[in-house]
Amino acid sequence: MPTEDELRQGFRLGDWEVLPLRGVLRKGEHEEKPEPRVFGVLIALAKRDGDLVTRDELVDELWDGRPTSDEPINRCLSQLRRHLGDKSRPHQYVETLTRRGYRLMQPVELLEPAAAETPAPAELRSEIPVPAWKPVLTGLVVAAIAWLVWTQWPPGDFRSIGVVPFENASQDPANNYLVSGFKDELVNTLHNIPDFTVKSSRLGHAGEEVTSIAGSLGVDAVLSGRVHRVGDQLQIFYTVEDGRSGDVVATAELEGPVSEIFQLQEDLARMVRRDLFGKSSQQLISRTRPSSFGAYDRYMRGLYALDRRQDSGTSLEEAIELFKETIRLDKNFGPAYLMLANAYLLLPTYRDASADEMNRAAIDTVQEGISVDDSISDAANAIFGFVYHQQMQWQQAEAAYQAATSSEVIDPNAFNWYSRMLASVGRLDASLEQALAALEMDPTSAVINSRVALAYLWLGDTSNSEEFFKRSAKYGASGSAHTMGYALFLFREGRSAEAYEAARDAAKMAGGSEDWIDPVFAALDDETQRAAAVAAVDAAASQDGISEQIEFIARTVLGDLDGAMQVARLLESEGEVFEMDLLFIPEVAPLREHPDFGKLLDALGITDYWRARGCTWTGESAFCEQA
Repeated sequence: MPTEDELRQGFRLGDWEVLPLRGVLRKGEHEEKPEPRVFGVLIALAKRDGDLVTRDELVDELWDGRPTSDEPINRCLSQLRRHLGDKSRPHQYVETLTRRGYRLMQPVELLEPAAAETPAPAELRSEIPVPAWKPVLTGLVVAAIAWLVWTQWPPGDFRSIGVVPFENASQDPANNYLVSGFKDELVNTLHNIPDFTVKSSRLGHAGEEVTSIAGSLGVDAVLSGRVHRVGDQLQIFYTVEDGRSGDVVATAELEGPVSEIFQLQEDLARMVRRDLFGKSSQQLISRTRPSSFGAYDRYMRGLYALDRRQDSGTSLEEAIELFKETIRLDKNFGPAYLMLANAYLLLPTYRDASADEMNRAAIDTVQEGISVDDSISDAANAIFGFVYHQQMQWQQAEAAYQAATSSEVIDPNAFNWYSRMLASVGRLDASLEQALAALEMDPTSAVINSRVALAYLWLGDTSNSEEFFKRSAKYGASGSAHTMGYALFLFREGRSAEAYEAARDAAKMAGGSEDWIDPVFAALDDETQRAAAVAAVDAAASQDGISEQIEFIARTVLGDLDGAMQVARLLESEGEVFEMDLLFIPEVAPLREHPDFGKLLDALGITDYWRARGCTWTGESAFCEQA
């Protein structure tokens, strides 16, 4: 039987080529990218090469022997079959042996090493660039002190790169926005390289080994740099390192006036592309350019403020004013309209703003942007999808999100918002897939890591959920929804004291009373205390001292299903009073037996959506025939 090391190098399974090191299943030109746990199940099956693997063996190998319910295993097998196109019975790839386990039905064939793909030493040497000073069409002087240090990996073997935050070499905090903006626009430009994954890290990695950074981001190479502003001049220093060996691949320096920052970004992107793949005639052009540095300066400042909206009580409003100023300076710069619309949509979450008014402002803004810059029309679908979601027009929201996530310029938020929309209609498996797609692009985002943690939690996969709660905490996740989700996770794990503290934190964040917490936790330990706990929740609700989200969960776990249904009916008004995916989580299973639950789904348009998509509720997630 094949060893795990042999399988990690790649194997064939029926019509599929399995490439574990790249996380890919490939059939012809089509690729599937299962999540790591699903890939682990496939490796466990492949090691037996047709022999039985029991559920206990899967738990030992993939869940470290920790007690695990059937749901996570069933979900992994269901997703694996979906990736292999093996959904219908009789199965062609993975067979279930009732009460015994699972086995592969296709033979495992190890891939032969492709020796012809490794060029001779002379070919490698011919690709090493010669250090040179060369002029640029714009008149910029680019000082290129670049070299390649190739070991066993030839040019072209890199398939991904992680870009870590650039250092502000001037040490002047007033330039932080410019350094951040330079790095972000460079990432956007590198995204134009075909068949190449670019991941942007938000974290500083001072003192961390390159191989560790690459491993945490899941990339082949790491790009780091420094930006030094002296008056109106910029100096940019960058280094590309091989994430597998730690070797320096290339290092270089560029300089030019700050007013030519776009050209510097594109010059750097072309140099990185050459460093990774050798010479190429390919042009790398970033998105729509503003007409002046003044407009772009306001835009970068706006992005910087928007990205720090959780750290300041005024940064969101500051971002809005900066995007408006950008548009006043350049009415044809489409990205400014997109980001202004994004800021409007976020206002109800962070401020006491009307969702209806902000939705209208966002739509008006993005439509105006499309009228002057059609290049943003695909990406603008994320804005339309968000508003359709708020209006519970599920099919229109999904169509808009699918257009946004397949556009040339993709914002990870489009995947994140699509994930939330799918969870709102009970498609928890599909919601996880979109959250993981967002994570692939932005692996250190606190918001996206929180979304992934919750997506796993709703599916009953507490092992993965715990991992991503840890990551999201590391990256600074906050908010009452996130914290209450973490409290639920702790409660499931039997960590009552920690769950109690997390619930208190969530209540504080939501601005409510904490008087209900002690009675509710007492009732969870002693059923005779439930009447008192419900009375405490009633008292808090009568004084607006408990958020609808927390009240809904509290009433459900206390068995006050009529009271929970009354709270759930608030969802029938436009806009999500609380996260609608809570209707489908394991803790709410008793409420789904309530005689009015089906009527609620009808009123929310979810039943019509399921019918249109050919969905059935499996008890864990809504599975739909149509993607």
